[in-house]
Amino acid sequence: MSGLAIAGTVAAAYVLNRLSKSDRDHDDVLEETYHAVEAAVSTNASIYVDHIDVDAEGNTRSATPGNDHVPDLVVKSFADNNIVVEVETGDSLDGDALDQLEDFAKPGYTRVLVVPDSAVDDGVHLIEEFTDGSTENIVVCGPSDVAKLL
Repeated sequence: MSGLAIAGTVAAAYVLNRLSKSDRDHDDVLEETYHAVEAAVSTNASIYVDHIDVDAEGNTRSATPGNDHVPDLVVKSFADNNIVVEVETGDSLDGDALDQLEDFAKPGYTRVLVVPDSAVDDGVHLIEEFTDGSTENIVVCGPSDVAKLL
Protein backbone atom coordinates (compact mmCIF):
# COMPACT_ATOMS: atom_id res chain seq x y z
CA MET A 1 0.00 0.00 0.00
CA SER A 2 2.79 2.46 0.76
CA GLY A 3 4.08 2.19 -2.84
CA LEU A 4 0.63 3.16 -4.12
CA ALA A 5 0.43 6.11 -1.73
CA ILE A 6 3.84 7.33 -2.82
CA ALA A 7 2.95 6.92 -6.51
CA GLY A 8 -0.31 8.81 -5.89
CA THR A 9 1.56 11.60 -4.15
CA VAL A 10 4.11 11.81 -6.97
CA ALA A 11 1.33 11.84 -9.57
CA ALA A 12 -0.56 14.58 -7.68
CA ALA A 13 2.63 16.65 -7.38
CA TYR A 14 3.26 16.21 -11.13
CA VAL A 15 -0.27 17.35 -12.00
CA LEU A 16 -0.04 20.36 -9.67
CA ASN A 17 3.34 21.28 -11.15
CA ARG A 18 1.92 21.05 -14.71
CA LEU A 19 -1.08 23.20 -13.76
CA SER A 20 1.16 25.74 -12.05
CA LYS A 21 3.48 25.86 -15.08
CA SER A 22 0.49 26.25 -17.40
CA ASP A 23 -0.81 29.16 -15.31
CA ARG A 24 2.65 30.76 -15.34
CA ASP A 25 2.88 30.32 -19.10
CA HIS A 26 -0.61 31.82 -19.52
CA ASP A 27 0.23 34.76 -17.30
CA ASP A 28 3.57 35.33 -19.05
CA VAL A 29 1.82 35.48 -22.44
CA LEU A 30 -0.85 37.77 -21.00
CA GLU A 31 1.73 40.10 -19.48
CA GLU A 32 3.66 40.27 -22.76
CA THR A 33 0.38 41.06 -24.54
CA TYR A 34 -0.50 43.74 -21.99
CA HIS A 35 2.85 45.51 -22.40
CA ALA A 36 2.57 45.46 -26.20
CA VAL A 37 -0.94 46.91 -26.03
CA GLU A 38 -0.05 49.48 -23.38
CA ALA A 39 2.78 50.83 -25.56
CA ALA A 40 0.49 51.13 -28.60
CA VAL A 41 -2.84 52.50 -27.31
CA SER A 42 -3.83 56.13 -27.40
CA THR A 43 -4.32 58.03 -24.18
CA ASN A 44 -8.09 57.89 -24.80
CA ALA A 45 -8.17 54.08 -24.56
CA SER A 46 -8.90 52.05 -21.46
CA ILE A 47 -7.20 48.72 -20.78
CA TYR A 48 -8.78 46.14 -18.51
CA VAL A 49 -6.82 43.03 -17.55
CA ASP A 50 -7.34 39.91 -15.43
CA HIS A 51 -4.89 37.46 -13.79
CA ILE A 52 -1.84 39.74 -13.61
CA ASP A 53 -0.93 42.70 -11.41
CA VAL A 54 -0.33 45.68 -13.68
CA ASP A 55 -1.41 49.32 -13.75
CA ALA A 56 -4.60 48.95 -15.79
CA GLU A 57 -8.02 50.65 -15.66
CA GLY A 58 -9.42 47.69 -13.79
CA ASN A 59 -10.37 44.09 -14.03
CA THR A 60 -12.02 42.81 -17.20
CA ARG A 61 -15.15 42.10 -15.15
CA SER A 62 -15.65 45.90 -15.35
CA ALA A 63 -15.66 45.78 -19.15
CA THR A 64 -18.64 44.89 -21.36
CA PRO A 65 -17.79 41.68 -23.30
CA GLY A 66 -18.67 38.30 -21.90
CA ASN A 67 -21.84 37.08 -20.25
CA ASP A 68 -20.66 33.72 -18.94
CA HIS A 69 -16.87 34.09 -19.23
CA VAL A 70 -14.29 36.68 -18.23
CA PRO A 71 -11.82 37.83 -20.91
CA ASP A 72 -8.13 38.12 -20.14
CA LEU A 73 -7.74 41.62 -21.59
CA VAL A 74 -10.09 44.24 -23.04
CA VAL A 75 -9.18 47.47 -24.80
CA LYS A 76 -11.94 50.06 -25.12
CA SER A 77 -11.38 53.21 -27.12
CA PHE A 78 -13.44 55.88 -28.82
CA ALA A 79 -12.40 54.55 -32.21
CA ASP A 80 -13.77 51.35 -33.69
CA ASN A 81 -10.80 49.28 -32.60
CA ASN A 82 -12.10 47.78 -29.38
CA ILE A 83 -10.63 44.34 -28.74
CA VAL A 84 -11.38 41.51 -26.38
CA VAL A 85 -8.50 39.09 -25.80
CA GLU A 86 -8.48 35.50 -24.68
CA VAL A 87 -5.01 34.09 -23.98
CA GLU A 88 -4.39 30.38 -24.34
CA THR A 89 -1.23 28.35 -24.25
CA GLY A 90 -0.63 25.52 -26.69
CA ASP A 91 -1.99 22.94 -24.26
CA SER A 92 -5.22 24.87 -23.57
CA LEU A 93 -6.41 25.29 -27.16
CA ASP A 94 -9.71 23.47 -26.84
CA GLY A 95 -13.48 23.78 -26.79
CA ASP A 96 -13.40 25.97 -23.69
CA ALA A 97 -11.36 28.56 -25.58
CA LEU A 98 -13.93 28.48 -28.38
CA ASP A 99 -16.81 28.85 -25.90
CA GLN A 100 -15.13 31.91 -24.43
CA LEU A 101 -14.54 33.51 -27.82
CA GLU A 102 -18.16 32.86 -28.78
CA ASP A 103 -19.31 34.51 -25.54
CA PHE A 104 -17.20 37.58 -26.32
CA ALA A 105 -18.91 38.22 -29.67
CA LYS A 106 -20.23 41.74 -29.17
CA PRO A 107 -20.84 44.49 -31.73
CA GLY A 108 -17.89 46.87 -31.92
CA TYR A 109 -15.31 44.37 -30.62
CA THR A 110 -12.74 42.30 -32.45
CA ARG A 111 -12.12 38.99 -30.71
CA VAL A 112 -8.46 38.06 -30.42
CA LEU A 113 -7.08 34.66 -29.52
CA VAL A 114 -3.53 35.25 -28.31
CA VAL A 115 -1.21 32.26 -28.13
CA PRO A 116 2.55 31.90 -27.84
CA ASP A 117 4.21 32.65 -31.18
CA SER A 118 5.04 28.96 -31.55
CA ALA A 119 1.32 28.02 -31.34
CA VAL A 120 -0.21 30.54 -33.80
CA ASP A 121 -0.71 27.90 -36.51
CA ASP A 122 -2.43 25.63 -33.97
CA GLY A 123 -4.73 28.51 -32.95
CA VAL A 124 -5.65 29.25 -36.56
CA HIS A 125 -6.33 25.57 -37.15
CA LEU A 126 -8.60 25.41 -34.08
CA ILE A 127 -10.64 28.41 -35.24
CA GLU A 128 -10.92 27.22 -38.85
CA GLU A 129 -11.77 23.63 -38.01
CA PHE A 130 -14.20 24.00 -35.14
CA THR A 131 -16.14 27.20 -35.78
CA ASP A 132 -18.75 28.14 -38.31
CA GLY A 133 -19.25 31.44 -40.13
CA SER A 134 -19.00 33.43 -36.90
CA THR A 135 -15.20 33.71 -37.21
CA GLU A 136 -15.08 36.89 -39.29
CA ASN A 137 -13.96 38.98 -36.34
CA ILE A 138 -11.61 36.51 -34.64
CA VAL A 139 -7.92 37.19 -35.04
CA VAL A 140 -5.28 34.68 -33.93
CA CYS A 141 -1.85 36.09 -33.16
CA GLY A 142 1.15 36.12 -30.87
CA PRO A 143 1.41 38.59 -27.96
CA SER A 144 3.39 41.33 -29.73
CA ASP A 145 1.11 41.32 -32.79
CA VAL A 146 -1.97 42.44 -30.82
CA ALA A 147 -0.71 46.02 -30.96
CA LYS A 148 -1.12 45.97 -34.76
CA LEU A 149 -4.89 45.74 -34.24
CA LEU A 150 -5.05 49.09 -32.46
